[in-house]
This record gives sequence, C-alpha cells and structure tokens, in this order.
Amino acid sequence: MGFALHQQATPDLAIAYLRPTIPEHDIHRHQHADMHLVVVLAGHYVSDAAGMPSVCAEPAVILNPPGTEHRDRFRSRDGLFLTLTMPSISLERLCDGHAIGDQPRRLPRRSLARAMHLLSEVRHWEHASPLAIESIFTELMADALLQPMPTNGDKLQRVLDRLEADHAPPPSLGELASIADLHPVYLARAFRKRHGIAPSEYLRKRRLHKAVSLIARRRTLACAASELGFVDESHLHRAFVAEFGMTPGAFRRLALSRAEVSRIQDARLRGR
Repeated sequence: MGFALHQQATPDLAIAYLRPTIPEHDIHRHQHADMHLVVVLAGHYVSDAAGMPSVCAEPAVILNPPGTEHRDRFRSRDGLFLTLTMPSISLERLCDGHAIGDQPRRLPRRSLARAMHLLSEVRHWEHASPLAIESIFTELMADALLQPMPTNGDKLQRVLDRLEADHAPPPSLGELASIADLHPVYLARAFRKRHGIAPSEYLRKRRLHKAVSLIARRRTLACAASELGFVDESHLHRAFVAEFGMTPGAFRRLALSRAEVSRIQDARLRGR
C-alpha cells in the first residue's frame, strides 16, 4: 500500500521503506495472513491497535500478529513508514512456543529506538545487514513478549496516561505516586520493573519521538529544540544521536527525500 523507496529481504523477513500512495478513502478493511510490523515515522496514522490514539501524529511501532484484520491507514500521502513481514510459520519458530497474542498493539516506546536502526540498514544494505535486521526484529519480538497488556483500573497505566498527556506540564514523582495511590519509592520501582526505565526517562523518550515528527515535517532543528524544551540545537542533536543512532540532519534528509518523491509522482499524475 505504498511506494517502496527501498526494500530488501532475508530468508524469513521482508523489509520495506515506503511512503503511502493510496488515498485514505480507498483503504478498505483487509487481513494480513502473516506477521506485519509497521514503523510509523512521519504523517498522521489511524490504527485500531491497542495503545494507539485515534489519530497518531508521532512515531510508533505497531505489531500486527498473523491473521490481523484492520483498516489502518494514513490520513494523507505525506507519511513515511517501514514494514517488516514474516510468514507465520517462521514467527512460530522464532517465538519457540511463546505466544505474542492475537491482537494488534503498539509496542513500548523503547522499541522505536531499535526500529530506527532498521532505516539505516535498509537504505545502506551490505553483507551484515540480514543479520542486523534479524537481530533487531528479534529484540522487537522480545519487547512484545514482555509487554503487559493494559487493563481497566491498572495503576501504572494511569501513570502512563499522565506521562502521555500533552495538555499539562511534566508531573512530579509525588503527583504520579498520588495518581497511582502508591508511595513514591514503590511507584518508581514498579514503573521501572514494568517499563524498563524510570518515569523521567520515559518523558525524555517521548520528547525525542516528538522531535522525529517535527523534523519530518520540515521544522528546523532550532525550532524543534525550542518547541520541545531542549536547551539548544546541540542538546537535541546529542540526545537524538544517543537514542536513535543517527543525527537529526541524517533523518531530515530521509524525510525530505520522501517529499521529493511525492512531488515527482504528483507531477507525473498531472502530466497524464
């Protein structure tokens, strides 16, 4: 459902770096027989997956298990995404009896840092890339296996919802503890046990994920740094490289190449 900017394959995995080409109104409900992993890098994406907002305007990693039926789509053709597809029999062999579940869901925020490395591999394919792709994918599946499914009344889910809120300033540990009705020490330990990082680190990751969206939408690095509360461009640059393994400038060039493809295709359509 997209124009492949780059695509490669290993014996068990197919990976593609794409931009959407089909208008939203032409996307109908469909089924994936195989495992389908989507890494949304830019654009406004609509998904039925658990953990996704009604319209997602930031990067996300979405796991669609074999047999998933959905109508996930981009709102417009200015999106940018990666897909990984693995046959169900290969997925069963990889998981070795451990079930990843049958419901599509958004993987935790730490998964995006892993997934961003896929972008470099698919664009600069060489002899070690198949091993790198398979290793990263295995780590993403481990994230899925370890990911708890949210439930109604889940105290830590309420904390997560507060950390995801855009309308309020960053919370204190005391506020989060009050939300969860836990002592701050117990909350900090429980949050790290559930998510593998502290609440403060979760907020930092979320801010960097917003930076990916802003850079993909052609915001200057200075504007992105100012809007997201970084000290300056250098601060954002260092944090971006540490999290994603590439510079903001390198990612900007990827996003701009996507826009250039869009302009070329639009020109071809007008010339028909």
